Amino acid sequence: MLTRTGLGLLAGQADLRRLPGRNRNWICTTDTGTRVFVKQLQGPAAASAARVRQYLAFEKALAKAEPAALSAPRLLGADPEAGVLVFTCLEGGRTGAEVWRDGGFTPELAHSLGHTVALLHSLPVDDLLRDPATNPLLPSEELLEAIPLALFESSSAGELQVWALLQNDAELAVALRRLLGREREAEPVAAHCDLRLDQFLVGDDGVHLTDFEEFRAGDAARDLGGVVGDLLYRALLEAAAASRESGESPSRARMVEVLAEGIRGVRPLTTAFWNGYLDTAAPADGRLAERTTAFTGWHLLDRLLAGARSAPRLAALPRAMAGIGRKALLTPEAFVATLGLTEVSR
Repeated sequence: MLTRTGLGLLAGQADLRRLPGRNRNWICTTDTGTRVFVKQLQGPAAASAARVRQYLAFEKALAKAEPAALSAPRLLGADPEAGVLVFTCLEGGRTGAEVWRDGGFTPELAHSLGHTVALLHSLPVDDLLRDPATNPLLPSEELLEAIPLALFESSSAGELQVWALLQNDAELAVALRRLLGREREAEPVAAHCDLRLDQFLVGDDGVHLTDFEEFRAGDAARDLGGVVGDLLYRALLEAAAASRESGESPSRARMVEVLAEGIRGVRPLTTAFWNGYLDTAAPADGRLAERTTAFTGWHLLDRLLAGARSAPRLAALPRAMAGIGRKALLTPEAFVATLGLTEVSR
């Protein structure tokens, strides 16, 4: 595809660099002098082709937007059959997750991220039909009842523990079905649908948003809850790590206290992110904060499931964090203020 589109070859180039990730990613200067970021999606060919087409749908929506709207890496070429996407390489940028790990994640940056998500949600949505066949896999009403044999056979013991917890929690099942029902009823926006801190690139020229392979018409709350959930998850991990470094062996009561400290500590960031969104988007949806809180809760449960893929059994800390997510799902109206999603700067 690179040679067909005149972008040049990667093979044999001195600066060819493979990047980590669930897909096959490279950065390179081709033999024509073009600096590129290449992504080859992994998984079944049909699914990869569908994801490339979702990215092309984003490009089409972006082309209809104002020139000064959302910033994203420029797509140079795409091949759905090969599952390949090629972009202009953004030099010097760090993901939001890397900024967090380096200790530089400020309320000002959180506000910028909220502004960026609002720009995404303001893209034209008319051509993006809601198609159940392209909906995000999780959370799933069907998987709350049973998982397919293939998923059972490929799951770790830890994952099977999580599925047992989810499927035997009647209250949680009701809450998840309620959330999915409200998501279907929400006014659709142009949504990312796989949004976390990793999808933001922070550079000297501002914030760029990446990875639109799940792009579709959807509920704004799914994107917002993904970011708030990621911030909360990382803050809880840091609070727990700080407690362990102090040498204490926390009781259950102390663990709850430590996690509560993590929630209080991240609130300035979640509030700034929320304000950055509302300052730009000003949505008229009166239940957006509640659905965002519920999706925040789901994010913690999703992290429990993801972490269990390599675990023989569930550890106490992930289960405690998932317990916070469960409460946010069951009673989101009670957690909205806790997360600072009621405070508006203007």
